[in-house]
Amino acid sequence: MTRIRRCMIFLGFFAILLLNTLVSVYAYDEYAGIEYDDVVDVGFVSYRNGEFVIEYTAEGAFRVEVNTNAVNFNFVNAILGMKEFEKKPYVTWNVGPDLIEYYNVTIYDIVVDSTPPTSPVWKAFRTVIIVVAVLGGAVGAVYLGVKFKGRMVLKGCSTCKNTGTSKCAKCGKHYCSDCSSKGCTNCGSRQFIRLKN
Repeated sequence: MTRIRRCMIFLGFFAILLLNTLVSVYAYDEYAGIEYDDVVDVGFVSYRNGEFVIEYTAEGAFRVEVNTNAVNFNFVNAILGMKEFEKKPYVTWNVGPDLIEYYNVTIYDIVVDSTPPTSPVWKAFRTVIIVVAVLGGAVGAVYLGVKFKGRMVLKGCSTCKNTGTSKCAKCGKHYCSDCSSKGCTNCGSRQFIRLKN
């Protein structure tokens, strides 16, 4: 590999890492959902001891840090793992003698995500690296299998079925040392290539 090609590969890798740093995107993980220390906009209808208290909607959502230091432990547990726009019909807990009820708890927006951001460039690059590695491993395994097949499995003689020790230089048929001295029965050649054991 030439020095120029190595430099180009290094510069390409560096450029991709730079793009990964500059092009940060929304890091919300739709599989894990809301995580501890995220800041989210939540909507719900609140009741205390059966009496209406307040309603938060998408236009006027309740912004909260998902942290037990900021809000009640039960509410944090209720919204952990929820996905964006997911709705829980009912969440309740007691605060002293009071019964707190939240109806239609809905996550409207993730304002701050505690997960470090990644970029689509890095995700695509990582996918390409994995695909190239898997394909390279498969092609390498096939190549090694073909290259060393003759060494691992010696073919039998075309005439007498003893272990072949050489093959015809012209047609590639395998012969043992006794039969090769008579010449190739297929093409008549008397030139043979000795097989490596």
